Amino acid sequence: MKKSIIILFSFLMFLNSCGKCVETNLTDEEKKWFSVYENGQTMIFKSNEGNLDTLVVSEKKEGHGNENCNYYGIGPIQPHIMYIILKLKNCKSEGNCDVGISVCKDQVDKKCFPGFYAFGLYQQGNLKNEDSKLENFRISTTDKSYHDVYQFEDGVNAKNVSLIYIKSFYWDKKEGLIRYDTSEGEIFELISKKINMYNDVTN
Repeated sequence: MKKSIIILFSFLMFLNSCGKCVETNLTDEEKKWFSVYENGQTMIFKSNEGNLDTLVVSEKKEGHGNENCNYYGIGPIQPHIMYIILKLKNCKSEGNCDVGISVCKDQVDKKCFPGFYAFGLYQQGNLKNEDSKLENFRISTTDKSYHDVYQFEDGVNAKNVSLIYIKSFYWDKKEGLIRYDTSEGEIFELISKKINMYNDVTN
């Protein structure tokens, strides 16, 4: 019996070594979504009630999945993956303190789209359907207009799984997160992005 198991295991290893995996590669256009932030960058948001929130880029990663080419166990594709995570400073609800964007290109020649979440509110569907796109969106705090904004709203194109209950958030392709609204009517808008405390990159 032991000998049979060894033979079977060796045969499976042989089959796995025969499979050839294919790496996918995100296009420059697909990567543009991830050029908005760098590790350690800080964003300040101010609400219509005068409160301030600080978010920090805690992770920015890029690589390929299925690195060891588990051809028969996982499949032949080694998808190109990118993701960014922002953390809310002084967050009081562990597990609902993150904002993120991620993408996984699991088909070689097919255009892929990123996915988003903010404080427990998760996007549903994908950006191929551009109903959520706003071409001229202004935030009142800085009186700045944005022209490539996507709105994600609970019950419309996003689902809330958080006790905090964020009603909606807005993501600009060139600037990242620019606004989020709570169910109580408090609206937080981006007022600055800083690479470090001396280098302000947003007016």
